[in-house]
Amino acid sequence: MAVKAIGEYTLKGKGIVFGGSDLQGDTFTSKTDLGETRSFIGMPVYYDHSLGELRRQIGVVKAWAPDDDGIDVEIELDRRDKYAKQVMQLVKRGALGLSTGSLPHLVVRENGELKRWVVGEISLTPTPAEPRTTAYSEAKRAPQVSNHGARAYALAYTELPTEEVTGMNKEELKGAMAELLEEMAGTPVAGGGVISGKAPATKKLTTLGFSNESSEAIVHYIKTGDDIAAKATLVEGTGANGGYTVPRDFYDQIIDKRDQSWIGAKLGIQRYTTDRQIFDIASQNAKSDFAFVAESGSANFDEPTFSQSAITVYTASLAMLISNQLMRDNAMDLEGFLVREIGRGYARHLNDFMINGTGSSQPYGVLTRATVSETLASVSGVDQADIINIVHKLPSWYADDGNSTGWVMQNATLGTIRALQGNFFSFQPTPQGTLDNLYGKPIAITDKIAVLGTGNKPIIFGNWNYYAFVENLGLEISRNPYLYQANYQTAIFVTARWGGDVTQTEAFVYGVNP
Repeated sequence: MAVKAIGEYTLKGKGIVFGGSDLQGDTFTSKTDLGETRSFIGMPVYYDHSLGELRRQIGVVKAWAPDDDGIDVEIELDRRDKYAKQVMQLVKRGALGLSTGSLPHLVVRENGELKRWVVGEISLTPTPAEPRTTAYSEAKRAPQVSNHGARAYALAYTELPTEEVTGMNKEELKGAMAELLEEMAGTPVAGGGVISGKAPATKKLTTLGFSNESSEAIVHYIKTGDDIAAKATLVEGTGANGGYTVPRDFYDQIIDKRDQSWIGAKLGIQRYTTDRQIFDIASQNAKSDFAFVAESGSANFDEPTFSQSAITVYTASLAMLISNQLMRDNAMDLEGFLVREIGRGYARHLNDFMINGTGSSQPYGVLTRATVSETLASVSGVDQADIINIVHKLPSWYADDGNSTGWVMQNATLGTIRALQGNFFSFQPTPQGTLDNLYGKPIAITDKIAVLGTGNKPIIFGNWNYYAFVENLGLEISRNPYLYQANYQTAIFVTARWGGDVTQTEAFVYGVNP
């Protein structure tokens, strides 16, 4: 029943034990309602119910298997989390058990038996309410002590002789537990880092296999092919193709550069993350309205209705050839170059398909889905009335939504609009708007939308909160030093995974030249 490591960052144990009473006096049975109407796969995993300093999710449930004794669970920790390695060390030492959490108002107890316990999360904790989920429950030499003392003993007995433990009181056992935790994992600090008195001195980039600063490690890997360093620092290696997930701080630098020119960062799109190939999202297709009724008359039933969109996550790639001399030149800011080139390239790619994507082996774009349009004044131009008509064709429930409602166009198109003359906005003192807005709404500039021209669609206005962007977090980088070796070049491959679709077609209006 004890939690055991079955892989580098995977573990298995009894999440729930049937029969007997836990330290809270509760008893689970095979008839306990755990909320089985939905899947437990993908359920979040925390450390100690997120009650300490480590409050973020650290993993997910990968398997949930009931048997006669309880529920076997398999958990995969997030390899990119700074604390994952320390948690796995505690698992391997037998220091942690499993504990589930449920919303209090959903719990039903009857004479100590749990009738309903709708599981919402599972935690790895040194103090589980059910001691049988820990390694010390299987140790025949474990003495009978108080509840709190037993929990502390779960850690202390693994290092201290039995005769030393049995003579300790509760506070002494707690102290022993704290000392062992610090020795094994260092002192926890806010943000999930670890302070350790035994940390080695920082190694130079010329040394293979170092595992200090993650951004340096990924650049070192790209330069040298030192996958020992990549594995040690990035943790998550995909051995089949030699690629490695970009570490979080390096990934954040790329995303910051991407967001400088990505329309999705400038307008309030819906943003989701997933680890699945298909992401389901509900779209409302009928709204509820009030109606007057007679005194003592029947209520007006007008329920909203929903449809479901299945957004496919696609794989996008970028390959670059870099000369080996350039990569080995210490004067070359390879990290800065990669951040700029990958970030900007990713932004241009997203802008293109969020606007023009056909949905065939690629995400859907707004121009493919939108159903409301305004025919512009001429085959290559736009006039004052076009701008007014586009704005006011957007239904009112989409128009009044802060910075989510805005424009997308090329810079040249915006220049044409700003050059319009006349008093067509006499009711508005600044018709051309400020530098970053038009008609009081924000503008996102991109060259991935058409220019003014015959049959083109050069302007989009709408509520971008109704575009759903789904991303599988993380970029993967790999290198191939052999494919172009004759030219003394190394190929760098970058992979990203995302999908997108419009959730309300009437939330967008586009202008089209005749």
